[in-house]
Amino acid sequence: MTDKASINSQTDEPFDPASWVLANPWLSEGQSDDRTPMNGAVEKSDRTRSSLRAFARRSHQLMFKKWSQARRD
Repeated sequence: MTDKASINSQTDEPFDPASWVLANPWLSEGQSDDRTPMNGAVEKSDRTRSSLRAFARRSHQLMFKKWSQARRD
């Protein structure tokens, strides 16, 4: 029977970011930020926390639907 340690005994070299950039120039450009800027301020409300969470959940679902439909078009 073979030793499992000898089968998977690859020596990993430490990660070198400079050589990675040279080998993968198309991946190092970054990605544009196409997100819509949002105002994260929260208004004072007399609603319960659970109703605020439900409102946020519905809002996020609607925004995702709008975003995914726009993406398909």
